[in-house]
Amino acid sequence: MNLEVLERVDSRWRVRVDLPVGAPVRGFTVGLVGPDGIPLGPAVVGPESPGARVVLEVRGPRELPPGAIARIVVHIEGGPVLTHEVVLARRRGLHAWLSADGRLPVTSTAEVAPLAPADRRQLARRWCWLQSESAATAKPTEPLSAELRDMLADFDVDADDVSDELCDRLRGKER
Repeated sequence: MNLEVLERVDSRWRVRVDLPVGAPVRGFTVGLVGPDGIPLGPAVVGPESPGARVVLEVRGPRELPPGAIARIVVHIEGGPVLTHEVVLARRRGLHAWLSADGRLPVTSTAEVAPLAPADRRQLARRWCWLQSESAATAKPTEPLSAELRDMLADFDVDADDVSDELCDRLRGKER
């Protein structure tokens, strides 16, 4: 006789029972019991069977307490009443996550490093809120080329009055 808790389905637990082969089973009950012996939900009554694998859904709490027990009581015709208990070990890691019993622990060895100024400028071009006030007021470190200065002068624009954003765009076109 074997008893295994497979998975949780809403407020029920799917339990697989392998009944004894060759013994005339008059019926059986399957239930979840807390470590203190108090039932965690109503037991399910199984049908008569000469030995088979049966999957039942047993009502119980969404989270089983540590030390919870799955208990089966089998009534054999003209024989003793058999009881089998399985202490349910709490699922951990990937198995618990796949069964919706817990979260997958994620550990990382990555170290936080500040962004390089070039990366910061590139991000600020796309998302203006990432640009700090000091970066917004600072003039570009790279001067405009003579060609760009001449082009701006043709439009009566002083190259020193050009915004950082426009300077960056003009440099991008220059490359």
